[in-house]
Amino acid sequence: MFNWIKLAERNMRRNLRRTILTILTIAMATFIYTVLVSVPASMDRVVKDASGTLRLITVNKTAPWEDLPARYCDDINKMPGVAACVAITGWFATWRDVSEPVFGVGAGPEIGDVFPDYALSNQQREASAKEKRTAIVGEILMRKYGWKIGDTVTLRATDSDHMEMTFIIGGQMASKRYPNTFLMRRDYLMAARKAHGLPDQDIAWNIIVRATSADAMGPLARQIDEHFANSDAETRTMTESDALSSGLSAIGNIRAIVFALCLVVLLTVLLIAANSTVMMVREQISDVAVMRAIGFSRTTVALLLFGECGAIGFLGGIVGAGAALWMFSGGITLGAALGGNGALWVTPAQTLNALIAALAVSIVSGVVPIFEAARIPPALAFRKVI
Repeated sequence: MFNWIKLAERNMRRNLRRTILTILTIAMATFIYTVLVSVPASMDRVVKDASGTLRLITVNKTAPWEDLPARYCDDINKMPGVAACVAITGWFATWRDVSEPVFGVGAGPEIGDVFPDYALSNQQREASAKEKRTAIVGEILMRKYGWKIGDTVTLRATDSDHMEMTFIIGGQMASKRYPNTFLMRRDYLMAARKAHGLPDQDIAWNIIVRATSADAMGPLARQIDEHFANSDAETRTMTESDALSSGLSAIGNIRAIVFALCLVVLLTVLLIAANSTVMMVREQISDVAVMRAIGFSRTTVALLLFGECGAIGFLGGIVGAGAALWMFSGGITLGAALGGNGALWVTPAQTLNALIAALAVSIVSGVVPIFEAARIPPALAFRKVI
């Protein structure tokens, strides 16, 4: 076995520059492929995590993009099966320039009861109660912008009024489920809106309710919608996972787009690897003839050549997939696509998937030239061009 490995390694060094360039090409393609397949997997992870919560999302029935009166929580809290209710108002902003977006979430002190997975500590809650400018920020957003606890941050709205607000980072959110959240006090946000001449009604983007049990969620959702059936702002209540799935569908068929891009990447690498394999086999055709003449079978020769193709694909896959895992295993923000929910994570499962794809593409690229080289008679191999 060692002699076979040594022979394959020597053949790969025959044209070292081409071998290295092929490995780097496969590595780059594998890196892109790994990141791409991680996008739908990360979104599925967010939706799956949300399916285990006891939260209901209440939006405006007539126009989900319109607001709801925040006072609805007063009535909802009186309903059986309600553990907590909070009104949420979002705010699209940027930090230093438009390339640094921040999605702010304004909420009342009930947010910790509705979202126990925020894992807000007593110290963070007390800091927010004492200082209205306090913001609790998700881990990935903190790391992305280099913020630290105690930093003063000024954000600017993305809409035409360019309203500016200043915050003090009062804590980092421990939850892995909400790593991009920029959580602020809702009364501070509404006061800033009023000071800038914006509508100061007590409006909320949506109402989020946590039920006491899974069995209570269905009846509670129906009760909420029936209670506000004839109001000025009728409601539609759904589970958190359904709300996230609906939001993802609104930004297009991400899965189909990603898989199409993955197919393009694989086909591109297949063509590049096939071209490299043809040249590799052409250089070794005389060696193949000698090996056949001294008794090596067609199968043995083909396996040796396939081994070289597999080694190149494996090395390229290790470099590309390993780089993606190293860079993105901790997660990166998906921007406004999911708000503060989730991130893009590259997991060992996606890394292994990409490595297998790189290995398979490299081997498949050698099928035609290797079989052509293995089947010709040794006497003709010296004059044969593959």
